[in-house]
Amino acid sequence: MLNGSNVFDEVLSRRTPAVQFIVNRTQYNMGYYLANDIYPDFSTFVKIISMPQGEKRKLFAQRQESTRKDVE
Repeated sequence: MLNGSNVFDEVLSRRTPAVQFIVNRTQYNMGYYLANDIYPDFSTFVKIISMPQGEKRKLFAQRQESTRKDVE
């Protein structure tokens, strides 16, 4: 799937745009894509939590799914 999409050419060739952000005092230097289970396990893809345990994970999964649907 990724080989047929030029959207992810940069991800596959590890030439992604420069992105920096800080969460909980930890700096990250890579952007992320919301994805579902059809995508491979790349660190840049944040997949849906299929059976979230706990309130924080349930809220994250709910917001992630809502955002992913908006993008589609």
